[in-house]
This record gives sequence, C-alpha cells and structure tokens, in this order.
Amino acid sequence: MAGAQTNQAVQTVRGQVCDVASGEPMIGVTVTVENGSTMATVSDVDGNFEIKNVPVGRHSVRASYIGYESVLLKEQMVTSGKELVLNLRMRESISELGEVVIKPRVNKQQPLNEMAQVGARMFSVEEASRYAGGMADPARTASMFAGVATGGATNGISIHGNSPQMLQWRVEGVEVANPNHFAEITEAGGGVFTSLNGTVLANSDFLTGAMPAEYGNALSGAFDMKMRVGNNTKYEHAIQVGTLGVDFASEGPLAKGSKASYLVNYRYSFLEIAKKLHAINMENETLDYQDLSFKLNMPTKKAGTFAVWFTGLIDRYENKVPDVSEWETLWDMNDSWSRQRNCALGVNHTYRFKSGGTLHSSVAFTGAYRKLGVNDYDADMNQMPQMAGRSSQWNVIISTQHQHKFSSRYTMQNGFEHQHLDFHTWMDYIHYTGGPLYRVYDSEGNTGLTRFYTNHKVALSRKLSAVAGVNVMWFNLNNQWLVEPRISMQYKTSASSTLSLAYAMNSRKETTDTYFVLMDGKNPNKDLGLTRSHHISASFAQRLGDNAMLKIEPYWQWLFDVPVEMGSTYSILNHRKFFQDRALVNEGAGRNYGIDFTLERYLKDGFYGMITATLFKSEYRDAQGQWHHSRHDRRYITNILGGKEWMVGKAKKNVFGINGRLTMMGGDRYTPIPDGITFDEVMMRPDKSIPEDEGLDPFTKQKGMNVGYAFSIKYTINKKHTSHHFILEYLQMKTFQGQTFDLHTHETVDKFTSLTFPNIAYRVEF
Repeated sequence: MAGAQTNQAVQTVRGQVCDVASGEPMIGVTVTVENGSTMATVSDVDGNFEIKNVPVGRHSVRASYIGYESVLLKEQMVTSGKELVLNLRMRESISELGEVVIKPRVNKQQPLNEMAQVGARMFSVEEASRYAGGMADPARTASMFAGVATGGATNGISIHGNSPQMLQWRVEGVEVANPNHFAEITEAGGGVFTSLNGTVLANSDFLTGAMPAEYGNALSGAFDMKMRVGNNTKYEHAIQVGTLGVDFASEGPLAKGSKASYLVNYRYSFLEIAKKLHAINMENETLDYQDLSFKLNMPTKKAGTFAVWFTGLIDRYENKVPDVSEWETLWDMNDSWSRQRNCALGVNHTYRFKSGGTLHSSVAFTGAYRKLGVNDYDADMNQMPQMAGRSSQWNVIISTQHQHKFSSRYTMQNGFEHQHLDFHTWMDYIHYTGGPLYRVYDSEGNTGLTRFYTNHKVALSRKLSAVAGVNVMWFNLNNQWLVEPRISMQYKTSASSTLSLAYAMNSRKETTDTYFVLMDGKNPNKDLGLTRSHHISASFAQRLGDNAMLKIEPYWQWLFDVPVEMGSTYSILNHRKFFQDRALVNEGAGRNYGIDFTLERYLKDGFYGMITATLFKSEYRDAQGQWHHSRHDRRYITNILGGKEWMVGKAKKNVFGINGRLTMMGGDRYTPIPDGITFDEVMMRPDKSIPEDEGLDPFTKQKGMNVGYAFSIKYTINKKHTSHHFILEYLQMKTFQGQTFDLHTHETVDKFTSLTFPNIAYRVEF
C-alpha cells in the first residue's frame, strides 16, 4: 500500500513474484520499495504486485515470504517516462533444526536457470544499459565478463579461446542462426551488433562453462536471450534518434481491460548519414540495416499463456574498390557486397498444472538468407569475378519442457526438441586468375537434429545441492547418436561463500555448407561427425559485504573428433571464413584451460565497478598429430569498468552519469607469410591470398597488447509522465586482419581494422 507523493516526478513499480523452481505465482509475498521511507504491498492470487507514486531515482526492492529466501534488488532505476516492471523469483529455503535467520539473496550473478550452477551469469539489462562500450548490443556487453573476448571491430564472442562459431544463440528458448547484423562477413560467428537490444530484452542467461543438459549443440557456451513482456495496463512509447539510426518502441495492452499485451521495436540505420558527416570511419563501405522485434503475450483463464514473438533483420553491405591511385596493398584490388536476411518467429505456450509442474512448449520457424559476391580488378579497372554465392536455410523447431518441483529439495526437468532443417546453398569460386568460377559446394535438401534431455536438482542439505542430467542427441544426416552426461555440485561453505564444480560432455554440428563441399563430383564431408568436448568448470564465490562479490573460476576443456584437413595444419577450431571448401576428417583435437577472476562492486551511492581477468591457454592438434597455438590463444584478457551517477536538478529528480571501460588483452595471433612466398607468386594465385594455414607452425606470431577503451555520458531529465535521455558514447578498438603485400615495395605489411564509433543519441520515453 503506497502513500501518495506530492512530487510530480513519480512512477509505478509493479511486477510478479514466482517460485524459481516451479514457476508458480506466489500469493501473499510482501514487496517493499526502500529509499529512506518504505512503501509496501502484498502480491495477489496471481503473484502480481503494484506500488504507485514511487519517486523517481534509485530504489531497493525487497520480496519477503516465510520459508523462502528473501530477494533484494538494489539500486533499481525508476524514471517518469516508463513503469518499472520486475519479475521476482524466490527460492524456497531448506529448513533444518535450529535455523532461524534467512538472509536475503542479493547475488546478481545468480543465473535465471536454476539448473546452471557453474559458469553461468545473469545478463542484467539494467546493468548493461550503464556499461560503457555496450552500444545497446548484448554481445559487446557480454565481452566485459571474465573469459570473453571480441574481435574489436566485430562482436564475435570468443569464450576461453574457442571460436565465436562455437557459441549457441537462443531466443525464447529456441536455437537461432547468428542474429547479428552483417553476420559472418569478417568473422565466423560474429557480426557488428545484435538485432535484439535492451528495449525488448529481459534479463537473460549467459553461460560460459559446463552447461546443464538443457543446452545441446554448443561447445563454448550459450547466450540464452529472453524477450520481456509488454506492459498490460498502460501504453508506453519510446523514440530514439542518434548516430546508429532511429529507434521506435511501443508497448501496452492489446485491448482495454485485457491482460494481454504487445511489445514492438523497430530500428533503421543512419550509418550512411553518419559516414558523410565523418562521425564514423567507414571509407568506401556501406552498412545499411534495419530490424524488427515484437512479442504478443496472451494469458487465458484456463488454457495457460500463449505468446507470439518475432525478431528479424535486413542488411545491405558494400565494400567498393577504391580508385587505382589509392591502391596500397593487395586488399585494395577488389570489391565485395552482400545482402542478408535473418528471422525467427515462434509461438510459445506455458501451462501450469493444478497438481504442480509447468509445461513450456513452442513451435518456431527460423530462416537465414545470404547472397554475396567478390570481384577483382586490374590496373585498368577491368572487373574479374572472384566469388559468388547464395545460401538459404530455414528450420522448423518443435520443443517441449516439463518442470516439476516435488519439494523444496527436489526439482525435475525433462525436455524434447526436434529441428527440421531445409537448405539450399551454393558457392562459386575462382579457379585461376581471369578464368571462370568453379563450384565449391552445391546442396539442396533437408535433415534433422533431435534431442531428449533430463535434469534433476537435489538439495542434499541446506548447504549442498547437486544437478545431474543427460542430453541425448541424434543427427540424422550422418545417423550419429550421442549421449552426453552432465553433473554439477554446489556447496555453501559459509553464509557468504560458495564452492561449485561441474562436468559436461558437449557436441556441435557444423554449418550446412561444410557437409556438402564438392570435390571431383563427390561430397567428402557427407559423413563428417560432430565436434565433441569434455568440459570441467569450478567456481569459488565470496561475497564481500552486501555490495561486492569476488569470483574465481578455473576451467579445463578437451575437444575431440575435431574436423581437420589431412596434409595441412588446418582445423575447424580456427575457421574464420563464412564458407568451407576443404575435405575434412574427425581426427583433430583441442584443449583450453585457464582461470577467470571477477571482482565486482554493485551500484551503491551512485558508484559501481568491475574488474575481470582471465589467464588461459588455447591449443589445437592437427591431422599429423602436432600441437599448435589456436587462433584465439590470446593468453590474457582484462577489463576494468565503472561509473558514477548523481541525482541533480532543483528537486534532485534528474540523473547524470559517466561510465568508462578499459580492455587489455593479448594481441591477435597470426601465421607469418611462409619463406619463399613472394609478391609475384601471390599475384598468380586465383584470389591473391596468402596460404597461412600451410605454414609449418601456424599462429606462432602474436601482435602486442590489444588495447580498447570506451566511455559514455548520460543525462536523464524526468518530467511528469515523460523522461528525456541524452546519450554520448565513444568506442575505440582495433583488430589485426593479417599480413599482405605492399603493391609499391612488394614487401609484407600488416593490415588492421579499427572501430572508432561515436554514438550521439536523444531518447524520449512517454
């Protein structure tokens, strides 16, 4: 029950309280908003709560219920232009004789998925909006976590030395194709930024270790993104205009008095305008994009809750050949272009049984289309085709998951998923300079990937819990069956510290084009098996008071059945191109091991900070049995970030904040140009490329420390029912692209790609 406030800049705080294990709404939970004075209410029969007339600014929100661990969300931002809607998830305590005090759960690193006990962290949308260098991109924000690196100019997420293509992207529980704009252009598994942003995202899970059985077809980790539910009581809108483009969002009830809601977000690029204004460095490049995301949420009285969701993008990329007078290296002698479309559409259904248990089911359609071309030019600007291709892949995914909480000590989860994959892909490549293109691969057909999994979480005592499960997977293209056990244990060594250990066996299929490479009219990779791995992760977490956390997480990963090429040092673990043109066998291996450190101070009194560091080694074994550094063996990654907020203005209702980030990591690894390879010899190659993976010892060289930095300044003005946000962001990072030859001196030179991006934006919420 909230007391009225005379201050005009007020807002409503509301949401729902649920049991974390069963998903059941909780009635009678006391929810309070604390900041000097206390405002409180009690959740209703559907678990909903509402506190009106909360003054704008930072507040702590607490949920308390007898027999449950209290939940404490600190420093939640309340603005005048948008209601604060929270989903509070409470965990039942394990009662033992003599236990009296139940301390509130304040660990923000606790994942949403209760089965993930090690190597998982909640991706907080509110925190991500503050971090410098995020650029409203979940992937770039995730790179600030321990053990994670991006390529700088791309947002490809390399976890613990694994390739970005080893990561699984999920939206609303469904595996989707790479959801990044301009995907795969410079880095397999990466892009420029993600089609989903903080406007439509809810808090999500980011997993980097030994994952529970729910996650299949992934080797390095999973980004399990959730879309939030639109406001079902009030219409709210937002418009943002900035260097990145225009962004429009709207949400509200589908009908007056209805509990159903909609949420929609659309973005369109202004990059071409920014380029002309010299706001960004993109000479001779075109990056036009647009994306659309929406979610319709429709609860019913007896049939459960239905949700329809969609996310899609359209991209246009061009890299024009410069004038001959501007040519400096071999890389300046060609142009390239691509057209991309990507979408995912799903219908989800959630039903809670009266006897207990929750059933989540979904039917989804995902599609990805790409058309591209590359042309070479001679000194007279005569065009010679180098590459042309088109690929389309569309999947129908059916999944269901049943989770039942039998008691405070035991929760069971069982699931099934089937993916039906249809594809039509072809690629033509130059065979000799000036000659016709030849077909690298050409395939049209369908296949399937079927999974069954089960998870069981048991609280053996108040301090000790265990999760055991298994993932069974069948890839019918090569009729391969896999059984993957998963197990983890967590022990609370004290009221403020936790020790965890997990093991998982994982596997991952390759991209469709890999299986249909053409050589002499045959498909040598048709029966290629899946890459597999053993993954062990440990974690020690120590709370430092109520507002800080220290985490130490060692890990070890052994990869086997890795596709490699006979007679060369090539391994799929280092694959960087967007296509495959080699005959491969499952005779390679890899190993990644290291330790992650995270020291984080949560926002308090306007200040927050985080330091992450990783020391690691990443190696691979080729077809000849020789071990080498992997492409992503940077050896160390360090991030330092933080920020400060002030409540300003006459009534102290406006917010001014500054944020900064510094990234220092080992330089990019590369293979030096082999001895004997001359400028004239490379000029005779069809694509004028340098065969780096044919060296005797690849990736032996490493550039110096890669340093990137970012800062942001944000100012929010809270008016009655409206908030105005002024944003200035700046990001500077550099990526080593490789070695090539200087056209004038015929000597080798290093090529870098720099991402220098200022984002100036204005956003209004009303």
